[in-house]
Amino acid sequence: MQKRPEKLVPKSPATVLGRGAFSAISAVEGLKLSSAGRKRVASALPMDQRRAQVLKAYTELKERK
Repeated sequence: MQKRPEKLVPKSPATVLGRGAFSAISAVEGLKLSSAGRKRVASALPMDQRRAQVLKAYTELKERK
């Protein structure tokens, strides 16, 4: 009979990054937001409306290519 491996349990809960931390990590990785992208991130819209804006921006970008 084989021994079952123990389940991996995270030592701490998941962490949500704020806008500043996300920007810093993105800069290190060489990623830059356009001015329109920065405005979308900074907007105070509800998450579902913000998600819709992002989807619209990327589908328009895809159609231009």
